[in-house]
This record gives sequence, C-alpha cells and structure tokens, in this order.
Amino acid sequence: MDIEKIRELIKLAKEEDLKVLRVGDMDTEVHIETKGEGVAVQSAAGSLGASAAENDADSGLHTVKAAQVGTFYMQKEEDSEAHFVEAGDTVSAGDQVGLIEAMKVFNDVEADIDGVVEEILVENGETVEYDQPLLTIRPKED
Repeated sequence: MDIEKIRELIKLAKEEDLKVLRVGDMDTEVHIETKGEGVAVQSAAGSLGASAAENDADSGLHTVKAAQVGTFYMQKEEDSEAHFVEAGDTVSAGDQVGLIEAMKVFNDVEADIDGVVEEILVENGETVEYDQPLLTIRPKED
C-alpha cells in the first residue's frame, strides 16, 4: 500500500472521528488509531506474520507479541541493569516480561503460558508495532 493511500485513510479516520481504523488486503495491513490530536499508524506485511507463526509451530516455541504500538522496555527501572526476564528464565502465565509505553502510559507485557524464555527478539527502548513478536517461550512440558 503506498503512502498516499495511507494519508487518505488517516484523513478519513479524522473526518469521521474514528478511534480505530484497520484496513488490509492479502499483502498488507494498516492499523490507524486516533488519540486527541495525535495519530498512530502501523503497517505490516501479511506474509511476514504468517511465516513467523509457521516457524513457531515448527519449532514448538510460543511467541509473546506486542498488544499495541509503543516503546518496549525490558528494564524494571530507567537506567537499571535489572531486567524483567532474560533468555533462560522460567516464567509462568501472568508473569510480567516487559513494558510498552505509549503516550506516557506504561502497559505491562505478560507471559501467556508457562515455560522458559528462549529468545528476546527486541532491544530495550525499541519502538514496536502492534502484533510484533517480542520474545519466544518454550512451553513447559507436563
């Protein structure tokens, strides 16, 4: 989808006073959120998400994904060396594994299964998009 089409969608969202507008086709998906005077736009290629899901299914790993657009933090406090989790840590469903900050609001990122953190896929302070993989967990075997 070209930039002009995205601009038209942003204009439409503002004119119609829409809070969220999500448009997609077989190749691309665009997610637009309006908040006050600001606009958050995210675009993702559909085939990329499908291949990531297939890789996880093949490897037996579970992926924790971003629930929103924002800045991902792994550190418990600014300028701290203490991280919520690191590769090799055991986590339970509901354990906090990071934070996503959007518009000065911090939202917890939680593990949704029991297991061991295999890999952290983003850096501390990195901007993440909606549904972007953040880390992988090897599910606990019963």
